[in-house]
Amino acid sequence: MFKNPLLLKIILVFTLPAVGILFFSTKLVMEKLDNTKGINRTIDNVMYMDYAQSLIHSLQKERGLSVVFTESRKFSKKLNNQRKITSEKFNKFLRYSNTFIKKSNENSNIELIIKDIQNNFYILEKIRSNIDNGSIDSYKVLDFYSNLNDKLLNLIMSLKTIKTATNFNEEFKNIYHFLIYKECSGLERAAISKLILNKKLDAKLQKKLEEIDIVKKININYFMNNSTVELQNIYNTSESYKLKNKYDSYKKDIISNIAHNNVNVDITQWWNISTKKVDFLNNAYNTMLNKLDNIAQSATKKAFVEQNISVFYLFISFVTLISLFFLLKNIILNEQESYEKIEKQKRVYELLNQTNKQLLKKSTKNELYDEIHEIISQNPSMVFSFIYDLEEDDKQNRIYGKDGEIKDILKESLIGDLEKLDNLLTRALRWKTNVIVKNFRKTNISVFSDYGKKYGIKSAASFPIKKFGEQVSVLVIYSNELNFFDYEVEILFDQMIFDVTHYLEKYDYEKIRIKQEEQLKIASVAFESNEPMLITNQNIEIIEVNQAFCNVMGYTKKELLGRNPNLFKSLHQNRNYYDDMWRVLGINDFWSGEIYNKKSDDSIIPLRLSITAIRNNENEIINYLGQYIDISEIKDREEVLEYQATHDNLTGLPNRLLLLDRIEHAITKVIRHKNVGGLIFIDLDNFKTINDTMGHDIGDILLIEVAKALRNVIRSEDTVSRIGGDEFIVLTDYIGKDKDEAKQNIKVLAQKIKHALNSIEYINGFKNISTPSIGITLFTDSSISVKDIIKQADTAMYAAKKQGKNTIEFFN
Repeated sequence: MFKNPLLLKIILVFTLPAVGILFFSTKLVMEKLDNTKGINRTIDNVMYMDYAQSLIHSLQKERGLSVVFTESRKFSKKLNNQRKITSEKFNKFLRYSNTFIKKSNENSNIELIIKDIQNNFYILEKIRSNIDNGSIDSYKVLDFYSNLNDKLLNLIMSLKTIKTATNFNEEFKNIYHFLIYKECSGLERAAISKLILNKKLDAKLQKKLEEIDIVKKININYFMNNSTVELQNIYNTSESYKLKNKYDSYKKDIISNIAHNNVNVDITQWWNISTKKVDFLNNAYNTMLNKLDNIAQSATKKAFVEQNISVFYLFISFVTLISLFFLLKNIILNEQESYEKIEKQKRVYELLNQTNKQLLKKSTKNELYDEIHEIISQNPSMVFSFIYDLEEDDKQNRIYGKDGEIKDILKESLIGDLEKLDNLLTRALRWKTNVIVKNFRKTNISVFSDYGKKYGIKSAASFPIKKFGEQVSVLVIYSNELNFFDYEVEILFDQMIFDVTHYLEKYDYEKIRIKQEEQLKIASVAFESNEPMLITNQNIEIIEVNQAFCNVMGYTKKELLGRNPNLFKSLHQNRNYYDDMWRVLGINDFWSGEIYNKKSDDSIIPLRLSITAIRNNENEIINYLGQYIDISEIKDREEVLEYQATHDNLTGLPNRLLLLDRIEHAITKVIRHKNVGGLIFIDLDNFKTINDTMGHDIGDILLIEVAKALRNVIRSEDTVSRIGGDEFIVLTDYIGKDKDEAKQNIKVLAQKIKHALNSIEYINGFKNISTPSIGITLFTDSSISVKDIIKQADTAMYAAKKQGKNTIEFFN
């Protein structure tokens, strides 16, 4: 039929456009259905986020109440009520989680997280019991609740993003950072409560508060920089500013009072203020979640409308195609009758010769085999043909042929052990040559022997198909003519098999070539990326480096080839570090970590290094691939943060935190060397008067000048620190071999300090009315704590003030 040009033109002109429209319509519908399904998940994600945050908020309040109760046994009634609320919230969250997982087909990772959270709630009952009987430390209480909230927050973040809902994903992420900010506020409420009840600011709690403050700033800055104006306005209300200012001011006063031993702080007032802020953040979050839900609802409606339009378009396309098929059916049937009368007059040899010319136009083996059956089926002398493919692993899929009853019989007959069967196929497999059956009724060697009369089969033949000398398939053909496969026809089919073999070999060569080119291209692009890389042989000799590595390390490629990477080794890491690296690499074939390398100019650069061992087919290591990332900027930022945490912002002097650490080291040194250390406490007289009359700017200038004067007076090994508004401390870890010598030396130093500070006559044009009151204490061992040493110097300073100010007193 398809050899008739007229019929082919009719089909091409009428059906191809309709089929194309139907195809693209179907594709459009599937895309819209997938889009609608994805968009619908946004609503589920919003609901899931709501349940999770409701539980987080309840846990935040229970955490704070638990810390207060652990420290003071206060708020017991509030705590019991909050526990009931938390348990109810958890049960609701758990029920919805099970529904959510089944509905959205979320990955097993979320199920594992939920199971982990559920296990933590079983532990929570024990924690509550320990809180009630006073057998648990408040730090452990704080950490447990915070860890549980972190798991819930991570669970929210692990929800699958909706690739068709970009706006929703962005706002979802922004609100997530707002939740982390809110969690930090709740954690701060509990930590400050502990501070109030403990009435002292120890190093652990201070570090905790500083960490909370950093995380708060990072997440609220992310939210403010990335969220829409609409979400920012929900947070940036007048009530928000008032609450923030009141909250920050009260928090600062609490920390300052406790740091100065003023312990009269009301826990109830702090709890009410901080809870009001956390509740405000929760209300703001709920409003944001409503906005996010509106986005999801709007996107869902839009997706539903687009889906209905695409389905309607598909329906129109399908009706059009069916109409065309009915029209073509009548045309083809009429034309086919006359075409078959002419086709019968053509010689079979011409038909087979034309089919052989078409074989090499197919792009895959499957298309080739299908084309062979299609061409053979066009010949009225052919009943059926099939190809048995030995390269296919699944025996059910080895048979290529037109679907139908004959193919079903073949599958059922050939499913067993072929070595036990004797037919056209198995003989061709054993003999690896053509097998011809001239008279099907006389030679009974086919699975269709019993069906020959039913299907009109009178002769048959099988032709082995080889590739690179190995038999890969067998072509079997059945004809309705006796002795159809004579000598000339067999030669013609042999030529066709030869062409098929040539095509299969060429196709395999082309696949190998394309794969090799792709691999080489990928390897080339990857190696010459901006990421520094090098490759060594098994003897750890550099055999290849990319330009990025040369740029970072300052070497040329020629200078590095053949060298050992220990050329870059610095003294920053010891031998044990490198031994451990090679041990891990030997076990896992991979190692990753931070390393400090020496560049060509001997400068040190911090890098993150990943080493991968490459093995051959014999499992022998033949190469090592090193991939580097420059982390200099990260290290620089860490140093800046560390400096800001340990130094006074105004004067640049070490702050109280760094001073305490250096006093600890000083005590260790005086014990080791058996000498005397000293501490000088300096308070500026009349400093408050300067601030009140001349202004805080003048007061700041005075403090900066005092810091400069103190730096100029002390020795390079001494430490000068600003620990408060107008309070300075000078630490010297060696001031004399014994107390008498130390007392004389430190008195001289104190007098120099007094003279230097009294020499500041004017401050930005104003007369300086400030004088120093100086207190001194000495220490020789660790019998007195760091805080007590500072307190001794502070006591001596107050004694100096009582003597009329601008004087020096020793602690007695």
